[in-house]
Amino acid sequence: MEALKDGCGDASNVREVLAPMMPKAGEDRSPVEDIFGSVYSKVVELMAGRAAERMLLDDEPAVPTDDHRQARELAVLICRSEEAIETFIAHCDVAAHDLLMPYGDVVIALSTVLRITRTLAGPEIDEIIEGVVARKALAMERQRRAAWRKRELAASGFGAEWDYLDCAVATIRP
Repeated sequence: MEALKDGCGDASNVREVLAPMMPKAGEDRSPVEDIFGSVYSKVVELMAGRAAERMLLDDEPAVPTDDHRQARELAVLICRSEEAIETFIAHCDVAAHDLLMPYGDVVIALSTVLRITRTLAGPEIDEIIEGVVARKALAMERQRRAAWRKRELAASGFGAEWDYLDCAVATIRP
């Protein structure tokens, strides 16, 4: 998968090199299990852009032509029929969506900056993600401290009530 690292290369080139090494139907796949894992990861990655668009847009986004083409090129390495290819890509699309959902705030931040700057490099993306994660952690810590302070106040009020009851009982007793 080095050929696809950092956006270099094309899936069709990878498929051409790896296809002759892939096992035929019924053959042991364990010698190439790392290729299966890499294909799966890369196809999920290729589907992530569309999954993010679905999170942000009301309408169904257009099929990303080149991402879908490259996903098909890679899927051919591990799928043997057209139906299997389409099912595999659909599965990777759902997996990408499921992976992104907990990070909707990051997707929104990246989308906003991307609309303004039009392009983002890896270090810029990392910086945005770090900022969102740090702000979220700070907000959660502030909520935790506010809840703790509320419990402290409730506990001190509870202690004052017991003090009052102790005084009231002492005055009633002869």
